[in-house]
Amino acid sequence: MANSEKLIRIVKVMSLINSRQGATLKYIASECGVCERTVYRDIDALAQGELKVFCDPETKKYRFTEKVFLQPLTFSLEEATALVQVIQGMSKGNTPLRSDLIQAQEKIMSCLPAERQKKVEARRQSVDVGLAPHPVQVCRDTFTCVEQGIRERRSLQVRYYTKAREAWTERLLDPYVIAFRGSAWYLVAYCHLRSSVMIFRLDRMAEVKVTRTAFELPRNFSPDAFFAGSWFIEQGEATRVKLRFAPEAARWVKEAHFHESQQMEELPDGSLLFEVTVKGTREITRWILGYGADVEVLEPEAVRTAVAATGKRMAGIYG
Repeated sequence: MANSEKLIRIVKVMSLINSRQGATLKYIASECGVCERTVYRDIDALAQGELKVFCDPETKKYRFTEKVFLQPLTFSLEEATALVQVIQGMSKGNTPLRSDLIQAQEKIMSCLPAERQKKVEARRQSVDVGLAPHPVQVCRDTFTCVEQGIRERRSLQVRYYTKAREAWTERLLDPYVIAFRGSAWYLVAYCHLRSSVMIFRLDRMAEVKVTRTAFELPRNFSPDAFFAGSWFIEQGEATRVKLRFAPEAARWVKEAHFHESQQMEELPDGSLLFEVTVKGTREITRWILGYGADVEVLEPEAVRTAVAATGKRMAGIYG
């Protein structure tokens, strides 16, 4: 048996003895799915490790004579199911956290009694969590280096591909936080080349190196504050956008929450006025175009013009 599996089993044995005010050899063997002789060897190993274990002659239960350092980790059926469902959703595809998440799921399941494990396996099928249908793949080494830079507060030397210019650039970045949005991993960092805090996609990074240059994270920085006001992740000047949705689209839009600043007003003819203040307008413009002729941009003029221009190009394509 692999050492990791043995370690997980011994931790479970400790948990059963500690959390149930003692446990019989038969009960522990049943919960761990092994024979009583194997459990006896595990208990003997604990005793040799200076954990004072004894068997109560009356109840035949093994107990610790003193409170051990390991606190019992127990989950209700609902808690364990929820954790497993989310872990499986996040571990779909080749994400940088996949192997860690799978190991965490195994440890969670190993803490549960055998009967509860079966119930979790049955119930988890009722909910399918898909945070990203096709997550963008990120090199594990890149992810690890960026994490190290954030943890140690050290700058990163990065070769970065800028999609808009179709060009590679060498950059020195002070990494603040990794963020997962939509289907991609992003890094919020101070860019010494542009002298500003910017967003970078991890899958467009190459030759990432942690330097010896230390930096200080701004005291007022927080991911929530940084992304507040963004439609998705875009940064830019705060802009008030006012839209009018036709009745056909209004009944769907009014039931959804798209942004913390959104305000809606239903009109007598069934249409809907929708107002929101966002950082930048590129992302919300793409969202508006998804509603086609069922939405009209009232403000600002720049967004109205951009949507109209796209409509004209589409008309040219389709005749």
